[in-house]
Amino acid sequence: MYEVPTTIKNKDLVEKRREQIVQAAIKLFVKKGFHRTTLRELSEEAGISYGNIYDYVGNKEDIFFLLHDYMSQKINVILKQYAEGSHDPREKLRLMVRYEFNTMSDWADSILLIYRETHILCKPLLKRLLAREREHVSYFERVIREGIEKGVFQDGDVRVMANLIKSMIDTWVLKRWDLREHVTQLEMERSILNLLFGGVLNPQSDAAKHAGPGNSLSGKSIFVLHAGTVLGESVSDFLVSQGANLTVFTKSANDLNGQIPDDESPNPLKLYRASECGPMTLDLWREIIHHHGTFDILIHDLGLGGLMPASPDGDAASREWSLEANLDCAQDLAPAVEQEMVKKGQGKILYLAPSGWNRSMDPLRYETVKAGLIALTRNLAGRLAASRTNVNCIVPGFVGHARAFGVAAEASNHLADCIPMGCLGEMPDILAAVHFLISDASRYITGQVLEVTGGMA
Repeated sequence: MYEVPTTIKNKDLVEKRREQIVQAAIKLFVKKGFHRTTLRELSEEAGISYGNIYDYVGNKEDIFFLLHDYMSQKINVILKQYAEGSHDPREKLRLMVRYEFNTMSDWADSILLIYRETHILCKPLLKRLLAREREHVSYFERVIREGIEKGVFQDGDVRVMANLIKSMIDTWVLKRWDLREHVTQLEMERSILNLLFGGVLNPQSDAAKHAGPGNSLSGKSIFVLHAGTVLGESVSDFLVSQGANLTVFTKSANDLNGQIPDDESPNPLKLYRASECGPMTLDLWREIIHHHGTFDILIHDLGLGGLMPASPDGDAASREWSLEANLDCAQDLAPAVEQEMVKKGQGKILYLAPSGWNRSMDPLRYETVKAGLIALTRNLAGRLAASRTNVNCIVPGFVGHARAFGVAAEASNHLADCIPMGCLGEMPDILAAVHFLISDASRYITGQVLEVTGGMA
């Protein structure tokens, strides 16, 4: 098999220099065209002397091949992760389609160039390029075949179906002259998913009831981390009802109000209790990731678990300290969470700040923790934006039936008079905000803090 020539034995150096050359090629080939760009211009743009560039490539055609190879490797690594990830073939296919669209958006000019100029390659390089494309499509084939075996997708020619899906996505680049002024990228993506799932889902399967685009959480893998708060439990219940593949870590000894799916359910719940596996630590996080894979969505509730009556030997200081411990946990996990999301290539992180009831216990400590969480949200959002991972935060106000222990109903009524909207919040108000920030509707929103407080500052 043909290998791009090099006189350098250090493989790491070769990889580094070739990436510099490819980055230069992406810029110059798109700007000037393949044929008008010279090797000297490429060497200057790459920061490599004209004489040394021949240590890493033989000619300009080699660079064209390396450009395609560079993009293919990056794409195939992510597609392989998706194909081996979630147990739900529908969700795998959704993620793969979305990632392809993001790639098309980022590299549209380069991809169009490859389509137009592939004929310039010599036969050995062309064969290698086509082998990469075959690998690319094979990941779609793997997921479609899995879906057929599970009875989720209709039976058919897997290779044809995979190529048709890939061709529909490629249309966003090849027919952009006709589409870009007509639909947005998100609308195009949804149109393909609607067409795709409307045509391949087996209507007799249990999965069909969650198949439509109206249920954007169906099949998504979501990790909820909370300290046993009413809000954390309500969010978990809601996600179960939406057909999500849910993993929950909780400090509460209670189940999810009887909503836990059994092992025979299409979406069985994975439940970790602090009483059984200890507090959430970096090691426990890595163990959970090892068993269940990287999650599509992480929801971390930093409120107190003491919204229910406290144990007789508990005191305010210990409860208040747990508020700070929750922030420490989020900060300790952040680097590992960032690493996983970068590997995955897209996802969502949603932090739930302590609620208004937590502020009533100690306003200074509450404000300190809330400020730290907001800073973490915005910092992580900036670091993960390039990986198509949204990081946002919700600040809940005073939610009626989640009233803190020790707060009498009369005090709650008086508090309502201080809220601009004149009433306490309800759990559906918070759940609606959560749903919005983890759904496709918020895909271009990151680093934001949404206060669901009825106008109370």
